[in-house]
Amino acid sequence: MKSRPKSFIYQSIRFRFGLLFNSLLFLCVSFIVYSLYKNAKTELDRSFSLQLSSSANTVLQKTDLNPISVPLPKSGEFFRIVYDNGERKTTLIDNLPEDAADQEKWRMVSLKKYPENGGTLSVDFALSAENYRAGIQKLRQLLYIYLPVAFLVSFLGGYLLSGFLLRPLRRIIHNANQVDLEHITLLEKPRTRDEFYYLTDALNRMLLRIDEQVKQQTAFFTMASHELRTPISNMLTELQVFNRDLSDPETQNLLDNQEQEVKRMKALVDNFLWMSQIESGNLRTNRSEIDLAELVLELSESFTKQMAVNRQQLRIGLSPVDGDYMISGDRNQVEVILHNLMANAVKYGEPGTAIELTLSRNGKTGILISNTLTRIIENPEKLKGQFLRDTFHKDGFGLGLWISDTLSRKNNGGLTLKAIDGKFLAKVEFE
Repeated sequence: MKSRPKSFIYQSIRFRFGLLFNSLLFLCVSFIVYSLYKNAKTELDRSFSLQLSSSANTVLQKTDLNPISVPLPKSGEFFRIVYDNGERKTTLIDNLPEDAADQEKWRMVSLKKYPENGGTLSVDFALSAENYRAGIQKLRQLLYIYLPVAFLVSFLGGYLLSGFLLRPLRRIIHNANQVDLEHITLLEKPRTRDEFYYLTDALNRMLLRIDEQVKQQTAFFTMASHELRTPISNMLTELQVFNRDLSDPETQNLLDNQEQEVKRMKALVDNFLWMSQIESGNLRTNRSEIDLAELVLELSESFTKQMAVNRQQLRIGLSPVDGDYMISGDRNQVEVILHNLMANAVKYGEPGTAIELTLSRNGKTGILISNTLTRIIENPEKLKGQFLRDTFHKDGFGLGLWISDTLSRKNNGGLTLKAIDGKFLAKVEFE
């Protein structure tokens, strides 16, 4: 049986929708944020340049040569005023730092004016760029912080939104998982005619086709089983009658083999008939009082011949010996359950060993059938599946244990299979 493939969150449609939504939103947000950053940086540059030019122009306007009048630097202002009359340059004031040419630390602007008495009056004005750089750095930090936060928020938003949008799909999946192929019910369609509506409609049409095929298959098995049961039963009766009057060992051995093959064919037909009744939902349980101890003794007689061929012994135990083993159930169905379990024990039990059958009464009435094995069965419970067989034996049909398990549940019971210490244990308990 194939194991169910692992499911990871990144493989879900919801995750992909969230990632797609996040990627688109993140690209848009990134573009907007980067544009805002560029605009803010341009405004800071323009504002700082305007402040620098305005301050330098104020210093230049306050400077006069007749008489000489020079403004004193304010806190944070650094400038140099030079007068050039064509013959020589005179520095009127200079408090520029030595590294004023370093553009990482300072921003400087140069302005000139031409006095009436001739010459050129120039001002080199510098301001510290630390505040400007701090403002730019703050903008970058906000950008680096905001973008990851925006990415996370947009992803979570997209994931939650996609979960809301995919809610109808999850409802369709849930309803589809609840569909019982024995009694198919159509899925409820969404009210809006969207993609989910058409998906539900396609699933409903598929379910209708499956239902029709199941009904045709069930009808075929039922009809074929009924048609085959009568001739097979007649063949089996004639072989048994004819075999009684024979004295030739070879011919008797040949008829014994034919009888076993006919019994095998009859079991297959009976299994198909039970399968068709179970899957069609037409199986009815007619309850009555059943003595399990008496029923076990009756069934054990039908396996006497086969057990003799296999050199097997049947040991029947009661716990307690004087217990009441009456149950309420369908006698025909309970007989099929026990017959299948005993047939498996005889068929698959090792020759020359004992088959143990124990009836117990401890709250529930149970029957434990044990036979010896020389191989390991890793997961006995899986043998209760339809058409599943032990890989060691290929002569079964894989229906007996499935039918026994289904009929056990129909009669308020349960079947458990185990393989412990070289023994195969089949236990059925009834309420």
